Amino acid sequence: MPAVSVMFPVYNCENTYLRKAIESILNQSFDDFELIIFDDGSTTDVKRVIDEYRKIDSRIVYVREKIHHGLAYGLNKMVELAQGKYLARMDADDISTPERLEKEFLFLEEHPDYGFVGGNLLLIDDEDRVYGARKYPKKPGEKDFLRFQPYAHPTIMFRKSILSMDNPYGSPEKPRRGEDYELFMNLTADGIRGYNLQEDLLYYRETINSYKRRTLTDQMAEVTIRWNGFKKMGLNPWREIGYVIKPIAVWMVPDKIAFNIRNGSQA
Repeated sequence: MPAVSVMFPVYNCENTYLRKAIESILNQSFDDFELIIFDDGSTTDVKRVIDEYRKIDSRIVYVREKIHHGLAYGLNKMVELAQGKYLARMDADDISTPERLEKEFLFLEEHPDYGFVGGNLLLIDDEDRVYGARKYPKKPGEKDFLRFQPYAHPTIMFRKSILSMDNPYGSPEKPRRGEDYELFMNLTADGIRGYNLQEDLLYYRETINSYKRRTLTDQMAEVTIRWNGFKKMGLNPWREIGYVIKPIAVWMVPDKIAFNIRNGSQA
């Protein structure tokens, strides 16, 4: 059994980015892992790229769906399939730093009172140029969820035992964005503590195009997630109504301005 299962969802990603993301995991200083690549019905030739790496590294577990279901569906499936004691997240357009898995594994081994661990981000553009950084609080509390999500989901390593509930990333019948934000609020409400290493663990690819993916329906779904999550954590959503409806205000701001605002402050 591997110590860590890396959950790596793929859907029609750019092949150059995909190669860099895969190699950043295969070249980790920590090597006791399986890399579960879940191809959620891609219509591009990502399978060809993945097959190249499967031929040279037996740690890769490739799962392919014929139709596209959505991110939450794939993440739930990977949690079910994972053999590791710990589950690490990875996206197909990001790059993990070489010692990321080792640092997170050692932290969880040495700190059994924490259910998951993550870290900070370096922001990169389409050409892999670093243009900024995103820092997260070391020990987030309930109020840290008001302004922004206080964990960088692509950097997280979980104890598998804390994701034993059915569909930890939400119902596959009703997929929606914000599944990670909802999960972290649910875990916090249940008394499960998370920790952010004050180190840059991931090169996170974010451009103005990232903001164009969000629709008003997405933002309304996040309003619901915030309302319910704040209540679960013991916060009064009426008192925090400005934070509850923040996704609507963000949707109304032009993409370029929203991008500049977010990357000029913590996200």
